[in-house]
Amino acid sequence: MLRAFALLIGLSLALPVGAGDKLIPIGPAQRTALRIATAPLTAHAGAISVGLPATVTVSPGQERVVAAPVAGLVTGVRVAAGASVRAGQALVTIRSEQLMAGQRDLTLAAVQARLAEEAAKRDEGLFQEGIIPEARWQAARAAREQARAALAERRAWFRLMGLSQADIQAVERGERLVDSVTLGAPIAGEVLERMVMTGARVEAAAPLLRLAQLDPLWLEIQAPAEVAALVRKGQAISVPGTQASGKVVAVGGSVSAAQTVAIRASIANPGGLLRLNQNVEARIEALSGARHWRVPARAIVRMQGQNYVFVERPGGFEPEPVKVLSQSAQSAAVDGPFVGGEAIAVEGVAALKAAWQGMGGE
Repeated sequence: MLRAFALLIGLSLALPVGAGDKLIPIGPAQRTALRIATAPLTAHAGAISVGLPATVTVSPGQERVVAAPVAGLVTGVRVAAGASVRAGQALVTIRSEQLMAGQRDLTLAAVQARLAEEAAKRDEGLFQEGIIPEARWQAARAAREQARAALAERRAWFRLMGLSQADIQAVERGERLVDSVTLGAPIAGEVLERMVMTGARVEAAAPLLRLAQLDPLWLEIQAPAEVAALVRKGQAISVPGTQASGKVVAVGGSVSAAQTVAIRASIANPGGLLRLNQNVEARIEALSGARHWRVPARAIVRMQGQNYVFVERPGGFEPEPVKVLSQSAQSAAVDGPFVGGEAIAVEGVAALKAAWQGMGGE
């Protein structure tokens, strides 16, 4: 042991310190004394990184808010938070005086549109016979178009209320009046939030329920900047321990104060195992054909915030910078300037680091 230490000290004192010269000269005798062993660099086809912190969210395009179309009294809420609903399912019933007044306006608009239509047809015939001037016929046509527009507006208002076409036609004919409107689910999904109770009075546009489709979901991932630099849209992603899997849809263009980059993925949620706002760990798979490398964890040394491995070269070893993508107790996945097949030091690494420091290593 004392002999190996003496060799290391002698090596450090004898090494050249030429500018840009990173080669650490190691002869056969020194290599044996320092117990340096190497292993070939192997390609790594697994994940870019595992265990990245992520939060389960939902796409804005899969979320809806059910709001009160009119002011009134809530006479029934038929679902609770967490309930699954189908598209069109009845959710909330509101009794409204405004609805009654709207039906009166719809009936009146229908009558006026019918009278304007008849007047325009009559004046057109009179004009064709030369009995009335063209200006009177044009005025009748304008009145007809205004009446049609007013009727279309009232019909659209009632469609927003959730009334069927048959109900709207019955109101136009004065055959039916309703004092309540029942709001249906705009999408199939789950009730995320219930914001109203039976018996409450609400104003028009007041939010009542929040719904969302929970498959697929989004993963909002926070990745170190060096890992994010290797991620591209379309890369496969999974949540270890579940069947949830998907693809990266966006990689952030800025770095947070914690030096992480936001990565968003769309992920299938079979069986509903993932829950909204759940904190999970994400695994990002490497792109097909990507050149990443697997090295023993003990082969990596750290100097001034940068990771290195020692690559065997003619006459010695050269430190090469690498980015650590993922690491376990035994091995690490790295990205570096390699072509494959290089021999790297896996034993005696501490001695090589000491020799490099003796050279005034970076």
